[in-house]
Amino acid sequence: MKDKIYDVAVIGGGITGTGVIHELAKYKLETALLERGLDLAVGATKGNGGVVHPGYDPHPGTLKAKLNPAGARMYPRLSKELGFGLRRTGTLVVAYSDRDLKKVDELLDNAAVNGVEQVEKINAAQLRHREPHINPAALGALLAHTTTMIDPFEVAIAFAENAQDNGADILTGQNVTGISKEDDGLFHITASGNQYLARFVVDAAGIFADDVAAMAGIHEYRIQGRHGNLVVMDKGLKTPIQTVMFPCPGPDTKGIALIPTVSGNTLIGSTATMRSDKNDVSNDAEGIDELVAGARHLIPGADIRIIRTFAGQRPVALDNDNDFYIRESETVPGFIHAAGIQSPGAASSPAVAEYVVSLLADAGLDLKPDPDYDPFRQPKPDFSTLSPDEQDRLIRQDPAYGQIVCRCETVTEGEIVAAIREGVGARTVEAVKRRTRAGMGRCQSGFCQSRVIDILARELGIPQEDVRLEEENARILYGKIKGAV
Repeated sequence: MKDKIYDVAVIGGGITGTGVIHELAKYKLETALLERGLDLAVGATKGNGGVVHPGYDPHPGTLKAKLNPAGARMYPRLSKELGFGLRRTGTLVVAYSDRDLKKVDELLDNAAVNGVEQVEKINAAQLRHREPHINPAALGALLAHTTTMIDPFEVAIAFAENAQDNGADILTGQNVTGISKEDDGLFHITASGNQYLARFVVDAAGIFADDVAAMAGIHEYRIQGRHGNLVVMDKGLKTPIQTVMFPCPGPDTKGIALIPTVSGNTLIGSTATMRSDKNDVSNDAEGIDELVAGARHLIPGADIRIIRTFAGQRPVALDNDNDFYIRESETVPGFIHAAGIQSPGAASSPAVAEYVVSLLADAGLDLKPDPDYDPFRQPKPDFSTLSPDEQDRLIRQDPAYGQIVCRCETVTEGEIVAAIREGVGARTVEAVKRRTRAGMGRCQSGFCQSRVIDILARELGIPQEDVRLEEENARILYGKIKGAV
């Protein structure tokens, strides 16, 4: 608030912004994260496949080539410290022609220059031994052994909760509408009717980063969205895969991939179409058809059972050689751009955070390590993964853990209550879903959404009609029907 001066205000609560606030929490600083949504990770981070690319793809010499391998190597440690899921899958980049095989050689060269280890070229027989259902026309592939999978929204929440535990202010529902640097040397930020003061600003607003910069009078780059459709397939497919699979990439995208997730579903993603409307995250039939065709190009007999379609926009900094745009403003000192964080943004996030903090230090931020900093976050119980004895003990401690709310994913009332009360608490139905997976199963909330609404209303002390799906204007209920009680 206006009577408090923050050392750094981070704008944007995706995996980039939360990564930065998490990194800043290691130091003796007053910091705040301002997110316009009612929850974290509601933009590009939500519409993301979750592949932690090891770094063989970025062109050497770019920021991507510097930050992607470094970020990917940090994830195993961060997973242990912060308690988020991590699944090691490896990656296959599948070749179908001599031209593709030459591309595989190029990627191997990239990997060597970028410092990526455990990458090799395999032949058709080795490929089929690893993935028996692969297209018989495949001639070989690049195999990157160290690729892992995350749920990017889970990582963003973990980053923010650990930062909050270490003293950072995590402020959702704060839509920034004005920024000015005044004669007092401070940034004056207006957000949802509130006023904030900060010595430095980090703009990590994703698809809207250039709009946020423009509020401060900065017009140094432009962002356009690269729209991507994705689909979620049911668990237990007849043609399971264990490895993330891509075709050989094009100039701007890695192509349609089959992605085995942390949670056991398989994703197909994603399409890549530049869009002028930054708010367009709608699916389209042509895009879904393209995804299905891409999946069947990799696995001709793929068992396609779609339970959910969704889309996102990746922020592309135009006229920037398809690279990240991370630097201090040329015109407003102390304003740091963390923009254009498209693929491999999720993989790069921890290293992006370190890089941003180094830019803040270069700009004059005094970084004194906090001796009381705690790098560990205790994750909330996942009832479905516990042994029967562990489940019994948890139910004895709190009977709410004995009440199953989401049958598809075995999510209990106790888990939903914890998601609302603890950490950066859930305030919407989708926020509960991101923290607990309630509603992510085969029925896609058909049975459990009404229960989730009821629990949210009870825990937040609001009428059920005031419970939101995701955004402020996304009401679910509008009153009783024909006197129903």
